[in-house]
Amino acid sequence: MNRNKKIRIITAFLAILLCLLIGFSVFYPMFAGALGMEDVYKIGDVNLDGSVDVNDVTDVQKRISSIATLSPEGFDKADTDYNHKINIKDATHIQKILVGLYTPLTGKKGVDISKFNGDVDIKKLKKAGYDFVMIRCGFGSDYAKQDDVKFENNVKKCEEAGMPWGVYLYSYAMSFREAESEVDHVLRLLKDKKPTMPVAFDMEDADNYKSKRGMPSNADLVEICRVFLDEISNAGYYPILYANLNWLNTKLNDKTLLDSYDIWVAQWNTECNYKGKTLGLWQYGGETNYIESNTISGLNGIFDKDFCYKDYPLLIKNGHYNGW
Repeated sequence: MNRNKKIRIITAFLAILLCLLIGFSVFYPMFAGALGMEDVYKIGDVNLDGSVDVNDVTDVQKRISSIATLSPEGFDKADTDYNHKINIKDATHIQKILVGLYTPLTGKKGVDISKFNGDVDIKKLKKAGYDFVMIRCGFGSDYAKQDDVKFENNVKKCEEAGMPWGVYLYSYAMSFREAESEVDHVLRLLKDKKPTMPVAFDMEDADNYKSKRGMPSNADLVEICRVFLDEISNAGYYPILYANLNWLNTKLNDKTLLDSYDIWVAQWNTECNYKGKTLGLWQYGGETNYIESNTISGLNGIFDKDFCYKDYPLLIKNGHYNGW
């Protein structure tokens, strides 16, 4: 098929949807505002001007037809199905975004890992289509014996692979003093490191540690979170709160907390039902995954998988967080 014929076929295929987007694109700003899209990593914003419009469709068409190239950032935002290829499906998706017929789940997909994942090959992970890693740095108060033994090596492998990474600490804090020690734990391990994803406070009770010792009141749990997140923020890092949906809706349901910091929701489901306005990450699967396999081709074991709703590397670097 010669180049001119290929262009004519693409143009004909897109003609009907182009007519629709001309009529509806004027409503996109209202549509985006209603969904809070101004805070979302804008899949479809190929020319990086802050909005999704006809010009982005044109840029994708030119890329498909080899008339023009895209910047690396533009390529990422044109890749609507996250398969690391740009084709007719991506152009169609962007047109559907304009008329409200397609809502991409996320701009990026990643995993969170700890020593329990063993020796993860980050280069294979990246090749498999994953775009970031949240790494457990440790658990509990600031004792070296409570560092995650794979943390340093996982960071090194992410850096070598050019993989954006952030950290999380599993909290055992029962008091404000213990929360402060957990801050010290994270800051010690992050010294001389520059993550491009957030620093997460993992607030849960998966092993019933808190329950067995007298679960703090909801008010105290909220304040423990606030102590950690405030102090991490004051140290110049970009914090995020991790908890499951039930805890966010019950134990941690304090508007002044949840509206002040980004939230990383754990809900193994086909969709994220968290209603807060500061959603940043969604852990959509682990041992159970209703969207896709809980494994990754070429890698051993089961992985917790996450969607990312914000362009954290851009936010963090431009905001001069995390040592940038």
